[in-house]
Amino acid sequence: MSIEKPLMRAISACVLALSLAFVATGCASQPQEEAAPEAPAQAASNQVTDAYGRAVELPDSVESVATVGSGARFVVYAGGQDKLIAATDKETEPAPVRPYTMVYAEQFSALPSTSNGNHLMETSVDAEQLLELAPDVIVSSRSAQECDQLQEQTGIPVIGISYQDQLFADDVYASILAVGQALGTEEHARQVVDTMKGWQADLQERTGSIPDSEKPAVYTGAVNFKGAKSFGGTYAQYAPFMAANVKNVADETGQKGSFDVDLEQLAAWNPDIMFLNAGNMDLMKQDYEANAALFDSLSAFQNDKLYTQPAFNFNGTNIEMGICDAYFVGSVVYPEAFADLDMPTMYDEIFSTMLGKDYYEDMKAAGMDFKQISF
Repeated sequence: MSIEKPLMRAISACVLALSLAFVATGCASQPQEEAAPEAPAQAASNQVTDAYGRAVELPDSVESVATVGSGARFVVYAGGQDKLIAATDKETEPAPVRPYTMVYAEQFSALPSTSNGNHLMETSVDAEQLLELAPDVIVSSRSAQECDQLQEQTGIPVIGISYQDQLFADDVYASILAVGQALGTEEHARQVVDTMKGWQADLQERTGSIPDSEKPAVYTGAVNFKGAKSFGGTYAQYAPFMAANVKNVADETGQKGSFDVDLEQLAAWNPDIMFLNAGNMDLMKQDYEANAALFDSLSAFQNDKLYTQPAFNFNGTNIEMGICDAYFVGSVVYPEAFADLDMPTMYDEIFSTMLGKDYYEDMKAAGMDFKQISF
């Protein structure tokens, strides 16, 4: 409040008193004017820009977060798992295909659900549940439009993240940092992003200068999409291959993402090395038995260059698993470039950084590993 008003009031009071002195005694004194109440102080707030460029206003202190889609994954990456009060149906049942739910299995299994957890497709969100839980913020992997709609529907700030099929990308970094800033774990989130950028640079330093003429032809097969696939399910612009500068024969098609190829095309490519999804081994064995002559003619089969690695996409991208896959792929395709690394130690470093705890030994115990296979 400015000093002019009290001063003017004081002067006015003096004038009034002098005036009254000249008025006949016995006149009732006039009540003194009360000061107008001050406006309540505004609650402190801060603004966060999410991965979609949306400016989201948050309370200064965020103590609780609920997630929609696969947002809980990034809450863990940002170090805010202790503030989680709700996740989705897909996450409240911990599973190895979502390592973050396994590392914090006890916590996730006790969380109430906000939705069915579909990462990208239309899904129903339990707005009543969210309103009852009243989290300080919601983290969502859905579209910017859906984030706006949910925020308008609930009145709760919604931070949007975007990252599908990416490992080292601006969207990934922006998503982790936005969640960290929103949850008050920005320092942790920044350390995670800086370490990721270090791995990105390390992979580039190890493999970026290898001439194309010296790169083996590599294929990834039995990749799931719209159901389980045998050898023909493949992936162009495959993130672990791209991170390790691997020559992916499927990139020759000009396609992007997952698609099917027939065995004749696989034979024409005749890859030197193959990475196959061991989860579909039964389907691949059936294919092999029916086409043994074709498979036995392939260089990868003849030279025992068949490997498996855990899938990194499951209702969203498990960034930490994808980075482990990139290091494993690099160590197989370019063994000399990775000869100085102890791979299990590298996996532990990646899991510990991204998830906050070791996971590799638990993953192996669940039957998932980076290894050579045969038929």
